[in-house]
Amino acid sequence: MASQLETPWNRPAESRSSGLNREAIVAAAIEIADEEGLEAVSIRRIATKLETRPMSLYTYIEHKGELVDLMVDEAMGETHLPGEVPADWREALRQIAHRSRDAARAHPWMIATAFRRPLLGPKALRHVDQSLAAVASLDLPFERKRAVLLSVDTYTLGHVRWEIQSPHSKAHRCAHGHDELPSIEQVDAYLAEQVASGEYPHLAAIATKELTYAVKSETFDAGLEWLLDGIAAEVARGT
Repeated sequence: MASQLETPWNRPAESRSSGLNREAIVAAAIEIADEEGLEAVSIRRIATKLETRPMSLYTYIEHKGELVDLMVDEAMGETHLPGEVPADWREALRQIAHRSRDAARAHPWMIATAFRRPLLGPKALRHVDQSLAAVASLDLPFERKRAVLLSVDTYTLGHVRWEIQSPHSKAHRCAHGHDELPSIEQVDAYLAEQVASGEYPHLAAIATKELTYAVKSETFDAGLEWLLDGIAAEVARGT
């Protein structure tokens, strides 16, 4: 028989009269990660921010992996739809995608961390439950419904990944730290040189327009609608 899975959510969250508690620690960690990236988060840094001793935090957080789990789950709360999930599956998926995108843009460090460990927290599970409610009415087998949700999530997070690509952006620093990457301007200049070589005729054909490595955020809605149209087409075929 498998042993019970230990998570921070099935362990009582202690609190002291000093006001220090798990919620305050997680909130401080998220604030640091949002400003400087996940690699800036440490027990010592959080303790300094909360004006307490580093060792006092271990009463509430056993290790950094657990802290990251708690951070991700807290941020996942921002993906929740308020109230009931819309009855129309397209509108439900559209709203979930937009809230997921907003959360990922606000907390870029989530994009990488959310896939490293299973999402087992109550807010993550609520997000999954709302997503399942969104596709419950679709006349598709469960595995196809699951594929629908995977497609929408993958598209949403993938688009955000490109939106925060600029190394000069705050979002890029939060997602990637301070990696030595070329700027968008340097990449664009390089692309222009390559186009001028004549080796890439299809790139040259659009060079008179805006040829840039950056992705415009307004393309998100168009791509999402294409995806939803494809899902609707499969439902209409009755496959």
